[in-house]
Amino acid sequence: MNIFITGGTGFLGTQFIQELLDSDNRVYVLVRSTKKSQTLLNKIPKHQHSQVEIIEGHLADNHLGISKKDQSNLKGKIDAFFHIAALLSFDFKMADQLYEVNEMGTKHSLELAKNIGVKSYYYISTAYTLGKKNAAEESLHEMDQEFNNPYEETKCKAEHIVMSYSEHMNVSIFRPSIIVGHSVTGKSDSTFGLYGFMKGLEIFKKKVSRAGNDSGKRYNIIGNQSGTQNLVPVDYVCRVLMAGLEKAKNKTIYHVTNPNPPVNHEGLKMIGELLDFPNIQFNSREDTLLTKEEMVLNEFVSNFTIYVNRDIDFSITNTQQLLNATNNQVLNMDNEMLRTIIDGYKKQDKTPVLV
Repeated sequence: MNIFITGGTGFLGTQFIQELLDSDNRVYVLVRSTKKSQTLLNKIPKHQHSQVEIIEGHLADNHLGISKKDQSNLKGKIDAFFHIAALLSFDFKMADQLYEVNEMGTKHSLELAKNIGVKSYYYISTAYTLGKKNAAEESLHEMDQEFNNPYEETKCKAEHIVMSYSEHMNVSIFRPSIIVGHSVTGKSDSTFGLYGFMKGLEIFKKKVSRAGNDSGKRYNIIGNQSGTQNLVPVDYVCRVLMAGLEKAKNKTIYHVTNPNPPVNHEGLKMIGELLDFPNIQFNSREDTLLTKEEMVLNEFVSNFTIYVNRDIDFSITNTQQLLNATNNQVLNMDNEMLRTIIDGYKKQDKTPVLV
């Protein structure tokens, strides 16, 4: 098959491209620059480079900024279009940029897909388009609900845009929760989510160590000890997307979530052991008075803790059916897999990865 991908240089995109190449597909990848394309090609075995075609463009531009010549060459050639690219920021000051990339960029990608005659379009959203609710069905959420940040809001609105194109092509939406490293190797290039949380703890540990304040003192992170972290390994997300390529249905949403997510205190214990910083704990008491140091700590990890302070029930009925139809299994994360993923943080190249 011939498959077009946006976001191919990011964490999920790179892994997914490798899956596609290993299945003998030809991949057309949207990149912003030659430097980006070289970064991607450096991660792909040389014998597979002939299966990859680089297309220069940008999400913010009409038809993704792809030249008329390239559009003409792509017409009638692309079987499937995966829109993975997004701006991932929880900063309210970034609301305008999030709108341009996540909403308008999605519309631009849909217009391109329609114009070049794509048969099937797959949108990679987020499980957290549910806003502040504690349960989510595999259906569209209201656009006027309350969200935690503009990222969630723009991804929710983008889902509605995607569904509006269902008369032009088959459209499917996939909603991953918190994507983490490979379930077997622990490998991850991500600096966000769980790894941003761990980075925040590592920075804080160094800060208190320099001040000589880390000798057995306990530090509170505001959060529910018995709450859960809905982590999904990147290879599982790729497996669901590959199943979708084969069997996804038009106008259908699939939650790519963890039906048995790890409990907060178990995950934090493993993180503390890895970072040699066991004196951290979740504390859900609203009357807890935080020290100045704890206020700094909670600021460091605030982007992650808003997603572990509640238990969310994600329906996976559609995903279960999709996986059954393709002889795949729903994720079963045990403590060994969780430890492998957490340990993967130490294997990371700490040079920031451009997404």
